[in-house]
Amino acid sequence: MTLVSEITRYRAGMADLVAKTVAMTRDIERLLDVTGGWEEATAQIDLNANPTDGLRIECAVLLRKARLHTVAVQHANKASNLHSLAVQMRPVLECAGQVVFIMHNSIFVGGEHGLNSILDYEDANAFRYIIGATKGDVGIKEFQEMISSADAKAAALVGAPRIRTAKPKRRSLRQADKVAMLANGNSWYDQLSEHFYHGQADLKGPSWQGGVLSMNTVQDEVTFAVVMDYLVNQVIIMNAYAALCPVAGDVQRGWVEAALAHVREVREASRAFRNAASPESSSGRDKAEP
Repeated sequence: MTLVSEITRYRAGMADLVAKTVAMTRDIERLLDVTGGWEEATAQIDLNANPTDGLRIECAVLLRKARLHTVAVQHANKASNLHSLAVQMRPVLECAGQVVFIMHNSIFVGGEHGLNSILDYEDANAFRYIIGATKGDVGIKEFQEMISSADAKAAALVGAPRIRTAKPKRRSLRQADKVAMLANGNSWYDQLSEHFYHGQADLKGPSWQGGVLSMNTVQDEVTFAVVMDYLVNQVIIMNAYAALCPVAGDVQRGWVEAALAHVREVREASRAFRNAASPESSSGRDKAEP
């Protein structure tokens, strides 16, 4: 096959992997058994029966948001609208990074240190939201008072028997902080923000810098493929971490194994598509031809 045909196959392969991965996201969301939005979901919490209900609901809500935006990514790819794809990709990464952060600190760090990291993170995120929603009418002092009164409940939501005594390490969470746990998350987030969100796109330049003049060129095909390649490899990690979330107090090992198997499948497939579409592979094929 020629390099151009391999690049076309790379993009099509990534689109297929995105479809399979978003199906896995939907299945894990269903496993977590949360209906409705955040307010409706929190009403379902039964801390006496299941102290980890808070984790389950937060992960489910984040998975749902990520899934909806990933479906929008699929539509944008079918329409060959890279700008729309990039815009939809950013919140997916935000959700993925949050799931990874929360579950990493809950499962792998654990204890008081893991709990305090989650509480600091949640408080900083809430402070950013409140400052934005109230246009600055709620100050740091007022927010600290809110934190103090809410700490006991927040600790219970993540299934912890005690609360922190120290003040939060950060006052506000930037949107970019949400992707810090993802591989190269900050670099990709900055790229998306600069060229597709903040009006700094080079509209006459290449598509990966927000350009809109080219259409269906080889360069565009590569850009679509690479962007979806990165996205799908972050979503599979989100799914794997989400599968670790306890349901009715227990980790569903069968789902963890299925999510990890999907991680291996996607990584192997994406690597194969990527390598086949690389100029080095094309050069090797040319040399081998008589």
